[in-house]
Amino acid sequence: MVPLPEKALCTELLSARYDLARFDSGNEELNDYLKNDALKEQRQLLSKTQLCFHRDRLAGFITLTTDSIRIDKDKLDPSQIIDGCDYPAYPCILIARLAVDKKLHGYGVGSYLLSLAIGFVLEAPLGCRYLAVDPKEEAAKFYEKFGFKYWTKSRRRMFLNMRDVAQQLEPEESLDLWSVAE
Repeated sequence: MVPLPEKALCTELLSARYDLARFDSGNEELNDYLKNDALKEQRQLLSKTQLCFHRDRLAGFITLTTDSIRIDKDKLDPSQIIDGCDYPAYPCILIARLAVDKKLHGYGVGSYLLSLAIGFVLEAPLGCRYLAVDPKEEAAKFYEKFGFKYWTKSRRRMFLNMRDVAQQLEPEESLDLWSVAE
């Protein structure tokens, strides 16, 4: 399947004006969350849900919330430890839910939503070292494709180190015209 072009997709924050009745991800738990709980949680400032549209039809959604990852240095890979940081936990943004309408599985909507979340984390006006997710077993490979790794051997929580992502996106030379030597 050929991914939908990004310009054919748009996102908006969930609000009561949207009719969610026809959305079907193929997963009743995710469908029920979107239709019955997402707006309630958003109104309580527990999470925010972004809806993704293709041709004015709901193609998918992603729900993000804040969280933290407890630090147990004996159980972590050395690459996960932040030198000089003695915090008992590291801040993260948690992907609480991500779902795509079953008619659009395989068309890149999930990748688009995940890229949106990565952009939100990088551009947020706060510090956030990790993007985390507690994926269902069938979704783990999707996240691995984007560089997510398991936090511990328990294989429950996966994370993406945002410092590594930010470093990959930085240009090797300045794009600032004013910094060019005269």
